Amino acid sequence: MTKVLYLVMSGEEAPTRFDAAIYSAMKLNEEKRFESLKILFFGESERLIASATGDRAKNLKKLIDEGVIDSACVGIAKSRSIAVEIQEKGISLENYRDRIDYFLSQGYTVISF
Repeated sequence: MTKVLYLVMSGEEAPTRFDAAIYSAMKLNEEKRFESLKILFFGESERLIASATGDRAKNLKKLIDEGVIDSACVGIAKSRSIAVEIQEKGISLENYRDRIDYFLSQGYTVISF
């Protein structure tokens, strides 16, 4: 089976793209379409995580609880002063380069949003 990594970079400039990534990840995970499905947040997407409320926050929480969300980039979060908000949502902050390297070395196919 295929292992998939969603690399979510869309943020306030394309919130529907961000939401499409989250919604499709929820559905694909529910249907067990892949051996493994993980999400890595980078760039502008981190602002949407930090400010998430309502359905967006609920969907993120579901993916966190199901182990789908891996992490968000610690460098971006710190540089934009949103690290605390992201961690309060329950998302780990990790070195983006290390996480990409890990997933590629494990044979994940990257899909970017």
